[in-house]
Amino acid sequence: MSRYLAFALVLIAAGAAQAADKTLDRTFKVTPGGTLTVEADAGDVRVKAGDANQVVVHMVFSGSEKQLAKATLEAVQKDNGVIVTMKSDNHNWFSFSWGDSGNQVIEVTVPKNYVVNVRTGGGSVDLRDTTGAATLRTSGGDVTAKNVTGNVELRTSGGSIRAETIKGDVDADTSGGDVRLVHVDGKIRADTSGGSVRVSLTGANRGISATTSGGDIEVRLPKGTTGNVEATTSGGDIESDLPVTTTVWKDSRLVGTLNGGGESIYAHTSGGSIELRAEN
Repeated sequence: MSRYLAFALVLIAAGAAQAADKTLDRTFKVTPGGTLTVEADAGDVRVKAGDANQVVVHMVFSGSEKQLAKATLEAVQKDNGVIVTMKSDNHNWFSFSWGDSGNQVIEVTVPKNYVVNVRTGGGSVDLRDTTGAATLRTSGGDVTAKNVTGNVELRTSGGSIRAETIKGDVDADTSGGDVRLVHVDGKIRADTSGGSVRVSLTGANRGISATTSGGDIEVRLPKGTTGNVEATTSGGDIESDLPVTTTVWKDSRLVGTLNGGGESIYAHTSGGSIELRAEN
């Protein structure tokens, strides 16, 4: 064993020996219609709806004693809302490289009817079963929203986005992953700079935009959907099994109407194919 490898193993062992947890658990009595706000420098955030009129917060920060000393975990109630904060001064490349970056998790249960705003600088975000508008943002992980009633905004700079069974408008944007927005009853916007896009609509068309610079696009629509269609690609083909009344249809561009026209259905990719399919 080289002395450099031995030195590395000593560092890792020392970090593991010092590892510990800082936790915070809080429960707040609230009424439906309030707002949860989560702000974290890093960490995974998971929010779900419960049956009680309360907000239950569970936070875990795992790391070395030095990291724990610099970490701040807070959960406070303001009016009918709850503000959850996890901050740390641990942005050190050397400690991250040796497996000493810590592990942060925030789990919150809210009343079913509750607005949710989440921002984390370095983890995944997951939202389930709520009624109310939601804004979910991360700079370094995946974003998921499932069974949500309300307008949803989803943002990540380094992961994929998935929204499923949403009754409301969905606005999704990622710089580095796939976008999947399925069973959406509302206006749809899906944009990625580095992946594929798949969207499927339930209900009436209120406007659809699906764009990517590096992948394929699939748009699934009920057979009776009305809309004005424009689909363009710089690097693939366009296919449709929907009854588009066309004014232009070449390999790289499709322009026309569905069932007499209506709200826009726009799809553009610079590096893939486009498919328009009937939703079963």
